[in-house]
Amino acid sequence: MGIDCSDIGRALIIKRNGERITLSVEETIKLCKESLETGMEFHQILKKTIPDLKIIRFIQDME
Repeated sequence: MGIDCSDIGRALIIKRNGERITLSVEETIKLCKESLETGMEFHQILKKTIPDLKIIRFIQDME
């Protein structure tokens, strides 16, 4: 049993300075799959490009 990357929605990134970045569903899925393939945690992969990462939240689009 594993995680379905298409079900986690979009990642909302909050940096230490308070700046918020919302990734698209496609970007979030790509990072999720990379995490599953490499065995690295999602936040470790994000910290490569966003070193001042503070919080990650996953949000669902309400239709």
